Amino acid sequence: MPAERSVYDAISHPVRRRILDELSKNAAPVHALVECFDISQQGVSKHLRILTDAGLAQSRRQGQENIYHLNTAPLEEVRDWLKDFWKERLHGFKTVAEEEKPYE
Repeated sequence: MPAERSVYDAISHPVRRRILDELSKNAAPVHALVECFDISQQGVSKHLRILTDAGLAQSRRQGQENIYHLNTAPLEEVRDWLKDFWKERLHGFKTVAEEEKPYE
């Protein structure tokens, strides 16, 4: 059984983010995804395995092919982290901007 991967690790690579973009449009087999990239089928499969381990992609068998589709649920963790991250940063910017300091 593969080790569970971090969603953050999975989305850190630009090819994996592009695969997620493609899967957000349509479910696809590996060979269709290979056509979107300038890398080998083995390379795309490696990235799909990482996305699958992180729970971002899931596959189902259809005939002799695995059809991959996007699972957005793990991205909720990223969305929540970003929301809190920016909320804290923006509050800090607001505080600094509202401080009254005489200019020298």
